[in-house]
Amino acid sequence: MFSGRRANVLHALLIHPQDWFGVTDVSLRAQVAPSTASDVLGELERFDWLASRGKGPGKERHLREPGELLNAWAERLAGSTVPISRRYYVPGLKSDAQIQRLGRVFDEHQVVYAVSFEAAAQRYAPFLSSVSQVRAWLIPSPGADAAFAELDARFVTEGANLTVIETKTAGELLFREQVNGLWLASPVQVYLDLLRGEGRAKEMAEHLRRERIGF
Repeated sequence: MFSGRRANVLHALLIHPQDWFGVTDVSLRAQVAPSTASDVLGELERFDWLASRGKGPGKERHLREPGELLNAWAERLAGSTVPISRRYYVPGLKSDAQIQRLGRVFDEHQVVYAVSFEAAAQRYAPFLSSVSQVRAWLIPSPGADAAFAELDARFVTEGANLTVIETKTAGELLFREQVNGLWLASPVQVYLDLLRGEGRAKEMAEHLRRERIGF
């Protein structure tokens, strides 16, 4: 339930925890088949995490315990790591202006991406005095290669300030938000990613959860 397309359904529910929704509605939000949405909702009902009203095709559900669902997802991820695809050094990326430039260049080349981890959390709920690395989910494409060339990004094995996590599906990019010209992964995705981070990432995750997610 906490991986693949089924996780997209959980993501959709956690992004809109106050909404009442039908199967069709949540399947559209999560970009999954109605049958997948229905299966996941059935499992959540068995945990008593959903409230329901109505019957038949008009039946609607509401996420009664978003905090418990997020806790369960976090526990499932405990001990796992995010796969690292590519590490780059981009001149000057430490400055906020250069990070904004990264977003502009990606957009110009139609790169589908979402900044996550510390760099995203810092924009949602400031916590650290500075962030030394940008980590982003990205769908590989010729446009992405062109963007890296324009940014003068050099592939490195150490000293990276840009880490790209390649994904072939849009799950991690669902519900991304554009903040000051930069696409950020959703607060829920950023929280889950930080739990698999190092250093003060877990502290930052809890700060983000309190200040932005709220449950």
